[in-house]
Amino acid sequence: MDDRTVRDIELDKVLDGVRRYSLSPEGREGISPSLFTSDSDVIEDRAAVIDRYMSLSEGDAPDPFPPVRDIFSYVSRTHADLPGADIRRVGLFLASYISMLGYIGEEEDIHSEDKVLSDDILSSLDADGAVYEDHPRLRPLQRELERVRSERMRSAASFMHDNRDSIQQSEPLYRNERIVIPLRNDSKVVDNCYVSGSSSSGSTLFAEPFELVSLNNEAVIARERIQAEKARILHELSDRARNTIPFMKKMLERVIVFDFHHSFAVWAKRRKAHHPQRGEELSLLNAVHPLIGKDAVPITVRLDKGIKAVVFSGANAGGKTVTMKTIALSVALNQISGYITASELSVLPVFSSIYSDIGDGQSIQDAASTFSSHMKNIASIASRCDGASLVILDELGSGTDPEEGAALSSAILRYLASHAGLTCITSHYSQVKSFAYSEENMMNASMEFDERSGLPTYRVLEGIPGDSHAVATAKRMGMPRVITEEASKALMGGEESSARIIKALLSKERTLDRKMTELSLKNREAERLRSELAEKEKKLDALENELRRDGVAELSSYLRSSRRTLENLISDIRTGKLTTEKIQKAKAFMRDVEKKRDAEESLVREEEDEALDDRPFMPGDDILCGKAGTHGKVLEVNGNNLAVLLENGLRMTIKRSMARHARKEEPRKAALSFSGSSRKASYTIDLRGLTLEEALQRMDDQMEAAILAGMGTFGIIHGFGDGILSRGIHDYLSKRREVKDYYFARPEDGGMGKTYVELK
Repeated sequence: MDDRTVRDIELDKVLDGVRRYSLSPEGREGISPSLFTSDSDVIEDRAAVIDRYMSLSEGDAPDPFPPVRDIFSYVSRTHADLPGADIRRVGLFLASYISMLGYIGEEEDIHSEDKVLSDDILSSLDADGAVYEDHPRLRPLQRELERVRSERMRSAASFMHDNRDSIQQSEPLYRNERIVIPLRNDSKVVDNCYVSGSSSSGSTLFAEPFELVSLNNEAVIARERIQAEKARILHELSDRARNTIPFMKKMLERVIVFDFHHSFAVWAKRRKAHHPQRGEELSLLNAVHPLIGKDAVPITVRLDKGIKAVVFSGANAGGKTVTMKTIALSVALNQISGYITASELSVLPVFSSIYSDIGDGQSIQDAASTFSSHMKNIASIASRCDGASLVILDELGSGTDPEEGAALSSAILRYLASHAGLTCITSHYSQVKSFAYSEENMMNASMEFDERSGLPTYRVLEGIPGDSHAVATAKRMGMPRVITEEASKALMGGEESSARIIKALLSKERTLDRKMTELSLKNREAERLRSELAEKEKKLDALENELRRDGVAELSSYLRSSRRTLENLISDIRTGKLTTEKIQKAKAFMRDVEKKRDAEESLVREEEDEALDDRPFMPGDDILCGKAGTHGKVLEVNGNNLAVLLENGLRMTIKRSMARHARKEEPRKAALSFSGSSRKASYTIDLRGLTLEEALQRMDDQMEAAILAGMGTFGIIHGFGDGILSRGIHDYLSKRREVKDYYFARPEDGGMGKTYVELK
C-alpha cells in the first residue's frame, strides 16, 4: 500500500487510535500500514490471537515497556558500564516481559535468571538510576559514617565550649564537607589548629583543631567508601545487564508481536469491532467509519456476484467519499488485523493491494494542475493494479470539460473493471451513471436524500443512481432565493432529468419493499398454519395410538372371556354334559367369534383399499367399478378415463373417479383353531423331522381333537435325536391341565423315542 493511499483513506489516523493502547515504544512503531498482507492464513492467525486477547482483562495487562533499542545500540558501540538509568530500564523491561508472559498464559517461558536480575536491579536503583542509600551493602558503611560524624560533632562542640572567648559564632560551620570552627583572628588557640581559610574581611578564621582534622579525614574516607561501593554495585549490575542484552533482543521481538495483537484487541473491544467472514463478494454490513465516532451513520454495501465496479452518486456532502473510504479502511484493517468496525456477518474478499485517488479540495484556479495530477496518479494506478486490487477514485473526471470528463471517466471505469478486482468511484456525470447501467459487471449506488428535510440520510441505495441535489444544497448553504428559484426553473424547462428517473426508481423500490413485507407476513402466516397443522396431526396420532391401545385391551379382554367359554365347552364335551341348551350356546359363541373376525377383516380391507387407491391405475390392474363394486380389469388408461373389461365380458369406458383398486382375496381361515370336521384324533402321531415349534403346533391340534373325541390315551413318536423334541414335548405336557400323566414307552415299543399321554 503506497503512501498516497494511506494518506487518502486516512489509515494512519486510524492506526494512531490503535497505537494509543500500545505498551512499548517499539510495539507502537510496529503498528504500521506495512503490516497489510494478502495472505489469508496470516489474517486468520492474527484475528485468532486478537480474539483470544479480547477475552483477557485489561486491568491485568503488564506495565508499559521502557524503550530499550538505544541501550542495544550503546552496548554495541562501547564496553563502558551502562548508566544507572539504562540499567534500571533493563530491569523494568524484564519485569514487564515476565508480567506479559503471565498475562497471556505462557508462564513456562519465564526464566528465573531474568526475574532475579529484574528484582536485583529494581531493588537496588531508584527512578534516576542511583543506588538506594539503604542498600544492604551500604548499611554498614552508612553506620560507620554516622559514627564518625557524631564523634566529630561532639569534638567540635567540646572545643567551642572550652574556648568560648575565642569563638566568633555559636555554631560550627561546614566547608567542603568538613566541619570548621569560626575563630577570631586574634585568638591564641589558633596555634593549636589547622587554618583552612578566612572570611572576606579577615576577621574570622576557619580552623580545625588537630583532633577535628583527624575526624574530618575519617568522615571523608567513609563517604568515599560508600561512593566506591555504589560504583561497584552499578558495575556488577551493568555487567549482568550487558550479558542479558542478546536475550532481550529476542524478547523485544516477542513484545512487538504481543503489543500489536494486544493494542488491536483493546481497540476492537472498545470500538465494538468484529472479525468479518471471508468470501468472494463484498458485503459490508453496518460499517462505521472509525474516525467519525458515535455520531457516525452505519453504512451497508452489498455487491452481487460478478460486480467489478460501483459508481457512487448523490448529493454533495451526502457521504459518497466517506462510504468509499469506509470500504477501503475496512479492507485495510481486515488485512492488517482481521478486525473491522462492522457487523460480524460482513463478508470481505482479500485484495492484493489498495490504490486511491481522492480529491484534495483545491481551488478553481488550480483546477488544471489538479486535473493533471489526478490523471498522472490514475495512469500509475492503471499500470500497477491487478485482478485482485481495490481501486477507489473520488470525483473521477472532474476539473475539465464535463463532456470530455464523462467520456474519459467511462473509459477509465471500463478498463479498471476488467483489470482490477473492485473499483469504486464517485461521479456526478449522468453519462457515467448510464454507462454503469449498461454494463453487467457494474453497479450504481447512491446516497439517499430526504426531499422533505432537504438533508442527506447517508444511507446507501444499491442499484440506483443519485441526483446531485445541487439546488437543494445551495438553499441549505444560504444561497439567495432568487438564484435557487431561477436554477429550479431552468431544470424544469429542460427534458426529463435523471432526478425524475431516480424518484421513479425510489418509488418502485418502496413499492417492492412493501410487497416484500406483505409476502414476508404471508409466509409467516403460512408457517403458523403449518405449525398448527403439524400440532393437530401430532394430537391425532396420539389419539389414534390411544384408541389402538384401547382396542387391543378390549380384544385381549374378549379373548380371555372366549378362552374361558371355550374351556367350559371342552370340559362339558369330555364329561358328557353337553345338553341341547349348551349346544345352542356353543353355536351362538361360534357366531359371535365369526362376527368379530369379519369386523376385524373388514377394517383391515378398508385400510388396504385406502392404500391401494393411492396407487395410479395401470393396464392389467384388477378394479371395482361403481358403487356396486363390479369386478373388472383395466385395458387402457386415457387421461381421466379408463377402458375396462367387466367380469361379464362387457367392455366399456368409465371415469377414473368411478374405479378403485381391487384387493387380492386370501383364503378365509376358521375363527377358531379347532373344528371337528377338519381335525381327527390319532392314537399315535409321528413328530420326527419337525422343528420344536411345528411339533408343538401339531400337539395343540392333537390335544384338542383327542379331547373332542373323548380319547383317554395316545402315543407320540418323537425319536431319540439330541433330545430337543422329547424335552420340549414333555415340558409342554407338564403345563397342560388336561394331561393326567405322560411317560416313555417300553424298550420293545420304542423306549425313549416314544411317549404315551394319559388324559384326565
